[in-house]
Amino acid sequence: MIYGTGGMSHQLQGERAGLINRQFDTAFLDNLTKDPLSLTRLSHTEYMREAGSEGVEMVMWHVMRGALDLDAAEVYRHYHVPASNTAAALMILENRSAA
Repeated sequence: MIYGTGGMSHQLQGERAGLINRQFDTAFLDNLTKDPLSLTRLSHTEYMREAGSEGVEMVMWHVMRGALDLDAAEVYRHYHVPASNTAAALMILENRSAA
């Protein structure tokens, strides 16, 4: 098993405190299977602009994704914004050759 960790969009301080960008988060999760290479072209500045200063944690999902085949399939996804106002996701991906 391979686990990827890191929050989704969120910012805990400053003028944008409380920021959640569900549209960006959803597109990111979609592209983990549809077009994972497109995510590697996003700069850290773009992550911070779209997902908040703590949202740059999303780059840690790339380590998990890089360990899988390019055509890995999504088995399960859960997205939630708890009271802490930090978007979180859980995703299970599976190599098609293992299915």
